[in-house]
Amino acid sequence: MANKNMIIALVLSFIWSGLGLIYAGDMQKGVILAVLAIIAEVLFLYVSQIFGIVVFIIWIYSMYATYKQVKAVNGE
Repeated sequence: MANKNMIIALVLSFIWSGLGLIYAGDMQKGVILAVLAIIAEVLFLYVSQIFGIVVFIIWIYSMYATYKQVKAVNGE
């Protein structure tokens, strides 16, 4: 697998949870996080403001997982 650019991966993950992981090659985890982020966003908007914390936690975890995945792919 070709080396992945850390900045591109983190920017994608910053824009939407899971996109950076998909770019880095972990399609399954990326799609799961993206779907969880969508569900949490909908719950935040229509059910309770407390789900904003869940959205934030998913977003932070997605960026961390992206960082770790790119490091692994690049052999660092």
